[in-house]
Amino acid sequence: MKVLEISPLENKMLKVIVVEKEYSEPFWVAEPLKDFSRNSVPAIFRPSIAFCSFLERLIDEVKPDFATEELGNRSLREFMKNNLLAQIFKRKEVPFFAVDIDEYARESLASLIDEKKHLRDEAIKALEDFSMKEVEEHSIEEEYLAAFIQCLQQEIEEAEREIKFSVRERWIAMGILENARKIEKTEVTCIHISSPEHIEGVRKILESVNVIVETIKPMKKVVFAESSSSSRLGDLLKSTQIQVKPVIRKSSEEIPYILFFLDTDEKASPFDICMAYDAGFNIVVPYGNVSPSEAKKIVQDALFSRDLRGIKRTCFFIGGKDMDKAEEVLRTVQESMFPPFKTSVIIDPAGAYTTAAAMVAKVEDALAHSNLGNLRDKRCAVFGTGPVGRTAAILLSRLGCEVAVVSPNPQRKDGEEYVVNLSNMLHAKYGAEVKGVFAPTREKKIEVMERADVIFCAAGAGIQVIDRETLNAVKFSKIIVDVNAVPPFGVEGIKLDDDMREILPGIFAIGALAVGRLKYKVEQEILLEAKRSEKAIVFDYNYAFQLARRILKGETLTKKLAITISPRSREKV
Repeated sequence: MKVLEISPLENKMLKVIVVEKEYSEPFWVAEPLKDFSRNSVPAIFRPSIAFCSFLERLIDEVKPDFATEELGNRSLREFMKNNLLAQIFKRKEVPFFAVDIDEYARESLASLIDEKKHLRDEAIKALEDFSMKEVEEHSIEEEYLAAFIQCLQQEIEEAEREIKFSVRERWIAMGILENARKIEKTEVTCIHISSPEHIEGVRKILESVNVIVETIKPMKKVVFAESSSSSRLGDLLKSTQIQVKPVIRKSSEEIPYILFFLDTDEKASPFDICMAYDAGFNIVVPYGNVSPSEAKKIVQDALFSRDLRGIKRTCFFIGGKDMDKAEEVLRTVQESMFPPFKTSVIIDPAGAYTTAAAMVAKVEDALAHSNLGNLRDKRCAVFGTGPVGRTAAILLSRLGCEVAVVSPNPQRKDGEEYVVNLSNMLHAKYGAEVKGVFAPTREKKIEVMERADVIFCAAGAGIQVIDRETLNAVKFSKIIVDVNAVPPFGVEGIKLDDDMREILPGIFAIGALAVGRLKYKVEQEILLEAKRSEKAIVFDYNYAFQLARRILKGETLTKKLAITISPRSREKV
C-alpha cells in the first residue's frame, strides 16, 4: 500500500488551475444503502457539451503539461475509456491521470467503518426486539441501546466525513504532486478537474507546499430567446442557449497580495492606489520621492522577507510625473531582483503609459471600424511633449507611422532647439523616428494639422491647443483625439464623450472620456494580471498598448474562455 505523504517539489515551480466541474464525483468508502451511482442518473454525472467546449478553450489558452481528475467510484478502465474529459485531453495531446485514494488504503478504511456498522446493526436489531415486547414503560436496556446506536452512528458519519474530505483530499493533492515530479521542466502547469465539494480542501493542501493555485468556476446560465412564448418543453429547449463564463476565484489563503508603490513625486497618486485595492491587492504601501538608490533597498527588503508564495504575491508599481526618473527607477528595480527573488513590475508614470496606449489603440480601432484604413499608413501629429505625448509618439513610430511631435508652448524661448533635442533623444533612447516641430502660433499649428491625417492632443490639463478658428482653417478630413478632461479642453468644440463624432465636415473627434474609459480598463487589467501572474513581467507602455488592442477586440482571458452553446451547435465532444 502506498504511503500518504505530502512534500514540496524540489527545484520546480508548479501551478495548478483547479476547474470546478458541474457535479461532485460519486464516491463512498463503504457501499451506501441506496443505489446512488452513475448508472442511476447517468446524464447528471457527465460533463455537459458547454463544459467540454469551455475546457478545450482553457487547454488551448493555458497549454498545460498534464491534467488530473478524481477517480471516484470508477475503475481505471472506465476513467480512460468512458470519460469525455479523457477524450478531450487525449485529442489535445495532454497527459491525463486519475488521482484519488489508493485502492488498498480505501479497502482498509472501509473495513474499519464496516466493523462499526455491523455493531450498529446488531444494536438496532436488539432495540427492535425490545420494541416488539408488550411493556408499558421503556426499560433501561432500551435507553442504553438507543444512546449506543446514536453514538455509533455519529462515529460512523464522522469517520466517513474525515475519509471523504480530509484524507481523500490529501491523496488527491499527493497524486497531483507525484505527476508533476515526472515532468522534466522547472515550471510545470497542471489542470485539475475537481468536484465542487473538494475545491477548497485540495487548494489549501497544495498551497501549503508552495504550489501556486488558481481556481476557476465555469458559471452556466440558460438564456431563452425573446421570441419564444411556448410553454412546451421541446419548444423551450430549441429556443435556449447555454452561456458559460469563467469566474476566477480569489484565494482565501492568509498570505496577502502586497503592492509597493514607488512614486518619484512627493506623494503617491491616490488614483493608482485606489485602483490597486479594487484589483484585489490586500495591502498597498506608498513611497514618495523615491530615488533609484532607495528603490533598490525597498525592493530587496520586500522580497527577502517573503517565501516563494509571498514573492509571487508581491508587485511593484512605479509612478511619478517625470518619465525619465520613473524609467531610471525601473532599471534599478530590475537590477535589484534575481531568481528566485523576482516578481512583476508595473511602470505608468502619472498614468502616461496607459493613457497613451489607450489613445493610440482607440484611434487604430476607430479607423478600422470606420473603414478609413490602417493607422500605420497615416501621418500623425502629436501636440504635447510631456510623458503622454512622448509615449504616444514612440508607439506611433513603432507602428510605422510618419510622426511629428509638436511643442505648441509660446512661452518656450528655445523652442526650435528644444524639439530638435527631443527628436534626437527619442531616437537614441527608444529608436523612434519622430520629427520635432515647434508650433507656437496659429499659422504654424494649421500648417502641421494640414499635413497630418490624425491629430493627437496630449497637452497639459486645462490648456487649449486648438481653438475654433484654427480648426475651421483645416480643409482635409482628419481624426482628432484629445485626452484633456479639464476645461478648457485641448480642442475647442470637442466633447468629453465624443467617439468619432463629426464636429466639422470631415473632421471626427474622440474625446477624453472615450479614451479614459479604455485607459481605466487597461490599468485595471494590468493590475489584475500582475497580481495573478506567476512569472516576473514588466508591464510597460508596450504591454499596455497590446492589452488595449486585446480589450477593444474582446480578447482578454475571461472573454476568451466564455462560450455559448445552443441546440443549433454541431460541436461534438
